[in-house]
Amino acid sequence: MSNAIFAIARSGMDVEHQRMEVIAQNLANAGTTRTASGGVYRPMRLVSGPRMPGASETSFDTQMSAMAPSDLSRNFSGVQAFGIETTDAQPRLVYDPAHPHANAQGFVQYPGLDQAGEMALMVQTLRVYEANAIMFNAGHAMYMRALDLGSKA
Repeated sequence: MSNAIFAIARSGMDVEHQRMEVIAQNLANAGTTRTASGGVYRPMRLVSGPRMPGASETSFDTQMSAMAPSDLSRNFSGVQAFGIETTDAQPRLVYDPAHPHANAQGFVQYPGLDQAGEMALMVQTLRVYEANAIMFNAGHAMYMRALDLGSKA
């Protein structure tokens, strides 16, 4: 019996866990006006995609363009995170001349973060994580049932 179902479910849970950490970091920095480098905080996104056996050293675009659609289902072995990228959301300007980080016109730059969108993405991430956990548990239950049937034969 193959353990591929467990590896695929586990890779999905790992990626969604990383995505949740990025979302939490974005929400935690929603009111950050300055980072350690002096600029405004830039919201981030986790970039993920299919993991192909033996293809971890090539880019996602290279992997996808090199395969036919029929190869994708045969060679798919879960997902992986390719990295974290900043979004191109423009900073939000708030008029607060008393703030220590206000510019000459009295505006303070806050991250261009859509909090409602982040919360929706968090709920979606949670649902995908739960789906992978259910798949993992269903595979485990099927294996246990097969062992039970095999022991009675």
